[in-house]
Amino acid sequence: MNALAPVPLVAISVLLPLLYPLLAARPGWRRALRVAMPLLPLPALLLALSSTVPWTLELPWLMLGGTWVLDELRRSFLLLTALLWSAAGLYAVGYLGADHLRRFGVFWGLTLAGNLGLVLAGDIVSFYSFFSLMTFAAYGLVVHDGSDRARFAGRVYLVMALFGEMAMLAGFLLAAQAADSLLLADLAAGIGASSAGGLITALFIAGFGVKAGLPLLHFWLPLAHPVAPTPASAVLSGAMIKAGLLGWLLTLPIGEAGWEAWGQFLIVMGFVGSLGAALFGMLQRDPKTVLAWSSISQMGLITVPVGAALAVPGQVAALLPAIALFALHHGLAKGCLFLAVGLVLPASRLLRLLLWLLIALPGLSLLGLAFTSGALAKEVMKKALLGAPDLPLAAHMPLLLQAATLATLVLVARYGWMLWLQLEPGSVAASRWWGWILATLCSTVLFWWLPVVP
Repeated sequence: MNALAPVPLVAISVLLPLLYPLLAARPGWRRALRVAMPLLPLPALLLALSSTVPWTLELPWLMLGGTWVLDELRRSFLLLTALLWSAAGLYAVGYLGADHLRRFGVFWGLTLAGNLGLVLAGDIVSFYSFFSLMTFAAYGLVVHDGSDRARFAGRVYLVMALFGEMAMLAGFLLAAQAADSLLLADLAAGIGASSAGGLITALFIAGFGVKAGLPLLHFWLPLAHPVAPTPASAVLSGAMIKAGLLGWLLTLPIGEAGWEAWGQFLIVMGFVGSLGAALFGMLQRDPKTVLAWSSISQMGLITVPVGAALAVPGQVAALLPAIALFALHHGLAKGCLFLAVGLVLPASRLLRLLLWLLIALPGLSLLGLAFTSGALAKEVMKKALLGAPDLPLAAHMPLLLQAATLATLVLVARYGWMLWLQLEPGSVAASRWWGWILATLCSTVLFWWLPVVP
């Protein structure tokens, strides 16, 4: 039975970041623009923490009739989005100079509004609108510094984004016709019964695969993440690429019989991405580029249980919570590692030791160190995967998962070594430190208190 939607909080969660760019209209509002940045995701965080789920909010006056939803799956993604954007926003307060603050604020607010809105969207029109807003507003974050390298990365990002958007739109049009509905919840059954189901599935895999960094669709990631400002890199890699993962979970015919071949395809592509990205990442010298390849690797690992859920409908109930938990763990840990790139070494040896220990924690979490969020997420995912004897590649699954862990180890070690060579003594604004500390607390401590953690 659906609970009542907290309408005012839902409205504020989306409208606040959507209207935030208005603060950039006047040069004299720079201080308000800077102070408000970390506060924008807080209503969404409160919504995720306080809501009794599931609830459905009907908005018949919105476009073709909007339906917004919050359930357990979406709550995991809403928590990740709100926590990471808040920490990165606090970091950005002390990261940005006065020259480009207004421009950055416009794209920051619009991208955040799209990221939050797509998580809550329960109908095709709302989801596609928010997804597109997030995608194209993020272009302004990628090219922020205006360098030739940033502009090139922006061009590649736009080309790949347009390809993804066209594939998604085509898939949505065909799926809506097959399901005779604009609700995302109705798409799986409609696609499963449609003669064009294979084409629709391929369009969704490709369209959302661009954002999720699927192999052969990943080219924008190693280019865009390193050139974007550090707080933008954190949300690009930690939260926004998870929108592609959520898109798969909401649109693919998961739970329907007869999709074993497509599931096997995703499993294979997931392991290709997980292992192949490590080979490229270990050759990089920029810590942010190493992290970009690490994101491709980790998203490949998350793709594996998505393929398993598509291939073995009987395991969906076990796999979906595992996917959501792993996405939450990875997003928070990766955000910490990106934000650490913009720090400096303190003068005290004791503080330097503490700094490196805190930087190491999210990296060790990605490896699945005991008592970390990664240990829990990997254990839940491993149990769900190995509990499906009919799963494609079931006999090789333990070995492949071990190889994926080795790939993670290689990338974390490479990142640590490159960061060791890069960080220098100096001073930065206090809000950078507080933003990074907040992200680290979310990943290592607050994670265990979130309502989606078993």
